[in-house]
Formats: sequence, structure tokens, C-alpha cells
Amino acid sequence: MIDSNILRNQTDRVRESVVSRKASVDVDALLRCDAEVRTLQSHVDELRHGLKSRSKGKPTDEERTELQRLSQEIKTKETELATREHTRNELLQMLPNLNDSETPIGESEADNVVVKIVGEQQHYDFQPKPYHELASVKPLLKCAEGVRTSGSRFYYLTGKLAQLQRAVFDIALEFITRDGFELIVPPILVRERAMFGTGHFPADRSEIYEVNPGDDNLFLVGTAEVPLVSLHDGETLSVNELPKKYVAQTCCFRREAGSYGKDQAGILRVHQFQKIEMVALTTPNESRAMHERIRALEEKIVSAFGLHFRVVDICTGDLGYPAARKWDIEAWFPSQQRFRELTSTSNTTDFQTRRLNIGHTTVEGQRALVHSVNGTGVTDRLWLAILEQNQRADGAVVLPPLLSQVLGWDTLES
Repeated sequence: MIDSNILRNQTDRVRESVVSRKASVDVDALLRCDAEVRTLQSHVDELRHGLKSRSKGKPTDEERTELQRLSQEIKTKETELATREHTRNELLQMLPNLNDSETPIGESEADNVVVKIVGEQQHYDFQPKPYHELASVKPLLKCAEGVRTSGSRFYYLTGKLAQLQRAVFDIALEFITRDGFELIVPPILVRERAMFGTGHFPADRSEIYEVNPGDDNLFLVGTAEVPLVSLHDGETLSVNELPKKYVAQTCCFRREAGSYGKDQAGILRVHQFQKIEMVALTTPNESRAMHERIRALEEKIVSAFGLHFRVVDICTGDLGYPAARKWDIEAWFPSQQRFRELTSTSNTTDFQTRRLNIGHTTVEGQRALVHSVNGTGVTDRLWLAILEQNQRADGAVVLPPLLSQVLGWDTLES
């Protein structure tokens, strides 16, 4: 959620951000509602002051009648104020974060800007197979059995493929914890406040699984970012404690409600997946540098596996609501002849921390909101790219040296 003062004093900036994000919020209606709230609040304050000043001493019958009238008017105006505040807050909650000054302006992912390309594109003297064919021959990836057990977009990993997945995640965690991130085991069922506070509600509510609606009111997270940022909900941290850097590996869940017909073969889009997520809480002055640091760490991890990839600066039309700026790392999938997202990192500035009221004490002793930055350590998509980029004509996959050293074997045979 953005600062209301920015809405009032930098309205053109807010309008430009809303238009570039294609957000469905009426800024004019929000401004009118905000003005009504402030007018009502001022009127209620005046009435309360009048009631207080007239309540001194022993009132006459006439004064008592006037006090009762004032008291009733205050109740009526307070009810009206609460209604208008609720409407204003609902509109305010639909505003996306303000764009970073360096975020590219664009309509869709087609307008994302390629920052760098790492490695060389492989050339094959055979038709490259998709990862799910490479993994399903033995089979080590069991999609049909996953569908039978749980429905579409579920799967089993078995044998050496399960070992490979675990090794990839262990290697990534080693990189991240060595960089000073504290390993956390968080809950993956959270309350609505955690989802709202991190900006996933209301915008992405259709993608989230709700558990026992109306009773438990818990939600399955789509990223460990949610519980990691919420760890300090309502707290005021000392500036000497910052930055706080956390990492977690969790099972994550997404309904994929809007992906019908997309990536139905294989496991690029599934309802349940493993993910390592990094979160940092910093002072506002340090969030840009932290964002760059997390991106560099993501690049280091992907490079360690010898993958061909590119870094993309995400344009305004492709940004999520909480992010002011976002970079993606995309790996080349030869069977598709296209780059696909592996990781992302976002600077959400004070959008999440304003909702969750997470602050820090400044050197002057004042309280200011911290900034939150998040980034993907690794998802299953990384080892899918490893399979595709390192395949041989016979269907076997030659492991990158780092993986073969950990696993003790050089090839994944089909």
C-alpha cells in the first residue's frame, strides 16, 4: 500500500503508475473519497471538542439536551466516517506500488528489456527432446500417476531424478547461507493478514488455495516470501539489526486458475512445487543495493550449473502489484526454442511493510518503515533446464560438473 500523502501530493505520479500497470482503480474516485474522509474527520474532531468543552461543570436542563444532541450527532458522523474510510481503504488497497524510476515502461512481457545474456546457446545434431520426455522414459517423472492420485498438474519424482532435485536445492541453499542469509523453517499455512500484508491479496486471491473456508481461514502460500516478511509483522527493529536476511525452502501451492491450456504437458505449471525464497528487510537507502545483491546471487547460482540464460528487466505492464522493480532470470529451453523464467527478484520498497507496519528506529530516534526485497533461490524449473540443455542424442543427460561431484554419477540415463 502506498503512502496517502503521495496520493495527495504526487497525484500525477500515481496516475502514471496506475496507467502503466493497467490497474483497475479509479484514482479520481479515490481522491474524492479521501477528501470526504478528511472533511468528515475534521468535523467529528470539532464536534468532540465542542462536547468536551461543554461537559465541564454541572449542565442545565437546556445544556443537557444540547449535549445529548451533540453526542448523537457525533455517533452519526462517526458511522458515516467509518463507512467512507472503509471505501477509501478498499480503493487504496487496489493501488499497485509506485514504479521505480528505472523500471521500463511497457504493455506486456514483450516489452521486457534484456539486460544481459550469459553463456552460449547449445547446438544439437538431433531434435532436442522436452525435459518431460527425457525424464519419463524410465520413468523417473510420473505425471500419469500424479494425475490419478491428485488430479491434473500433479506428479511424482522418483529415483535418481528425486536425488538430482534434492542436490540442486542443497547446492543453492549452500550458496545463499554462505552469503549471510539465515535459514528459516516457516509455516506454509498463513492467515489472511499475511497474504494481504505481502500484497498477494486482493490482487492474486484467485491463485491461492484456501483451507476450510469460514472455519480455519488459513491459506497455502505460493511463496515463502509471505511468512518470511510476516515474521516481523507490527515490529519496530533497531537500525543496527538491519539488514535482516532470511532464506527458506518450502513446498508452495498455486491454483494456476488463469493458465488453462498453457504448459499442460510436463511440470512447468503445477499446483505444488518446491521453492527456495530469499527475503531481506533493509533501510530505504539500502534497498536498491540489496536488490542488486540478490540478483547477483541468483545469477551466481544459475551460472554454477553451467546454464545458458538471460537477465530481463520487467516492464510496468508485467509487474505484480507489490513490486517497484523486478528482474527475472530466464533459461533457454532448446525443445521450445525459447527462454523460460527460472527466478525473479523484486524490490517492493515499503509497499508490504506499510501494510504490515514493520518499521525501524532511525539514528535520530524516529520510526520509519523498512523496505522489503525478495528473490528466488531456485525452483524445480532450474533442474528442468539442466535436463534440456545437457541432453544427448540417446536421451541421456550429462550432468554439470558441480552436480556430478555431489551426486557421484555423471549421467542421468533415460
